[in-house]
Amino acid sequence: MLTVVTPAASRLLTTIPAARDHLQLGDEVDDIYLGELIAQASASIVSYCRRPFARETVRETFRPRGATPLILDRTPVQGAVSATVAGQALDATTIEINPLSGLLYRLDGTARWTAWSCDATAVEYTGGYALPGQPDRDLPADVEQACLIMVAARFAARGRDPMLRSETTEGVGSSSFIATADMGGMPPQAAALLDPYRRWVVA
Repeated sequence: MLTVVTPAASRLLTTIPAARDHLQLGDEVDDIYLGELIAQASASIVSYCRRPFARETVRETFRPRGATPLILDRTPVQGAVSATVAGQALDATTIEINPLSGLLYRLDGTARWTAWSCDATAVEYTGGYALPGQPDRDLPADVEQACLIMVAARFAARGRDPMLRSETTEGVGSSSFIATADMGGMPPQAAALLDPYRRWVVA
C-alpha cells in the first residue's frame, strides 16, 4: 500500500516555453492549449512507462517475507529513508538503499543483509525526479524529448481523423500516416526513448 505524504507540485514532463520552441510557434497558439497538450502527453507517458516520474514523499507499507529486499515504488530515491517494523523505528544503520533500483535491504549487526520479519513494515522516503522548470531539474533529457515528440504529434493531428492511414491528392502526391489506433497513441520515436524507463509487469 502506498500513501502520498507530500504530493508533487507538478507532473508535467516539459514546459510551455520548451514546447513552443520545439514547435517553432509564436503567439498564434495560446499557453492554455499548449498546457493541455503537455498534460495529455505527460499522462500518456506515465501510463506507458507504468510509473510516475514526479518527485514526491510517500509512505509504503509491506508485509515482507524472507531475505529478499523490499522494492520501493518511487525511484530514484532521494535522501534519507526511514522504516518502522511493527511500529518500532529502525536505526538508519540497519537499512541500506540502492537509490536507482529502489531496493531496500535490512542489515544485521555485522552490516550483512538479513531477513525482514513478517510484521508490517512502513517505509517513508522521497522518490522521483525534479521536473523541467523546477529547481535542480534531473529528469532525464530523453523523457522530456519523448514528451515534446508527443506534443508535436498531437498538435499536428488537430482536426485529422485518428483512423487515417493515408491520403492521396491527385496530381500532387500522397502522404501516409501511422494510425493512432495502431500505436496506442504513442509515436514510435517517443516509445524508443521511453523504453529504458518502462516497468515491465510479470504475470
